[in-house]
Amino acid sequence: MSSMLNEAVVHGFDAATAADRATQVDPDIAAALIGNHLTMLTSPTWAMQRPKSAHALRGTGQTLQWLATDATDGADAWFVERRPDGAGWRPGTGQADVTVSGPAQALLLTLPRRLPLADGPADKISVDGDADLAQHWLDNTAHASN
Repeated sequence: MSSMLNEAVVHGFDAATAADRATQVDPDIAAALIGNHLTMLTSPTWAMQRPKSAHALRGTGQTLQWLATDATDGADAWFVERRPDGAGWRPGTGQADVTVSGPAQALLLTLPRRLPLADGPADKISVDGDADLAQHWLDNTAHASN
């Protein structure tokens, strides 16, 4: 069910953008959907269906952190580690090679590349650390079949 909500929110944003309308997602809902998104990207099913993507997400211990600045239900941080056997994530924070922070809605829409990974007032996204690592993650999590 949460995968369908992810799709509805992301494609609802696409439709609102095409119609030149603003969109608003509750920060706590957006935060829950970020966890769902990361679960999908690090699952065995993703590796089977998108092997090139799953392979590109592997690493040697590189870490990424996503921080929502406006979520209130405690689900406001996601820590990702790229390991040789595949990427994994957990809720919470840690010492990271790159930290991407901003409002939960902006993070949610940055992860599927609806908003750019950029430092700027339009997206309210801040990147601290290895921005190339964060961009690599985004570039290699496309939903297109590989």
